[in-house]
Amino acid sequence: MHHSCDQAFVLCVLLLIWTYETPEVYQWLEYYAGVGNITKCMIAAEYRAVRFDLKDNEQPKYRKSNFMDLSHASGFALAILCMLRTVVGQGEFACHFGIKCSSFSKMNVGTSQRSACSATGFAEYVSVKLANTLLERTICLILLCTALGGAWSLEQPSGSLLEFYPRWRFMMASIFDCGGKNAVSVVKWWMAHYASCTPKRHYAYANSRHIMRIDKGKLQGWKHDKRPKQKSADRYVDSSGKKRYKGTAHLKNMEIYPMPFARQIVDLVEDHKREAQGLPHCPASGFPPALETLVSEGWFHESDLWQFVDFSQLYSYLRGNRNLKIPDQWKAVVPREL
Repeated sequence: MHHSCDQAFVLCVLLLIWTYETPEVYQWLEYYAGVGNITKCMIAAEYRAVRFDLKDNEQPKYRKSNFMDLSHASGFALAILCMLRTVVGQGEFACHFGIKCSSFSKMNVGTSQRSACSATGFAEYVSVKLANTLLERTICLILLCTALGGAWSLEQPSGSLLEFYPRWRFMMASIFDCGGKNAVSVVKWWMAHYASCTPKRHYAYANSRHIMRIDKGKLQGWKHDKRPKQKSADRYVDSSGKKRYKGTAHLKNMEIYPMPFARQIVDLVEDHKREAQGLPHCPASGFPPALETLVSEGWFHESDLWQFVDFSQLYSYLRGNRNLKIPDQWKAVVPREL
């Protein structure tokens, strides 16, 4: 049986369900968390929260896979599994994605060759291909979050070309189809309003209108503000007369969410969860059995939109687990490999 990419992701989710227990535990998930200031504030507010970042696990040399790296099979599997261990239902959990922006930033277009018309960039470069893989896997997690009734948000610095990525646009269209024209909100804000050491403009997508509360309005008086300021990039003109940008030593610190911003997310999270949009409505007749749905012909087959996610890597990793117990009625449609 040929499986579309969307079917492949569903099969991977099923393999996880048939391998591990999925108790409803978590109320907050933070992916690409960095130092994890939002999660720290969530825990302080007594939410059951968990974070993911490369900083959380240094891969031993004898290990082939890092369970905190979403580009690895074990990392992608753990990210999905924790999503499955959330308190399922609308208004019950939320997750945030602070995905690494470097490959999608305007400063990097000379290398990545990304543009609004070609946001996949030059994938022959390892850094570009890795960023595409992480984004496509993040999109899978957002779709799963939406299907479970959760609230999600994804943040990027202003100028990031992530929002033009083909699979991202297709995901947005799919959520709008299910949840209507207000299913996804977009907000822009100045991080200086949250005691940042640089003004820095950001944007975020979310499936709840309450994300708009992040925006504190026009930035005023920044030049006269006496707080210590840090410059994240230097501008210069090269020998050919072309304008260039170069990151400073402070650029890395810009990835850290200020604590006032983290507390703002905590303040709005209950409303954010309660008004999560995009969950498909259950028809009066109910949904057909999962097995019937999987083998039906109504799946989308445009594999070009999943160029880098590599479901086969994840599927092989999960299919070989000794604890996997496939129900008898599913064995005929669950292949050994994709």
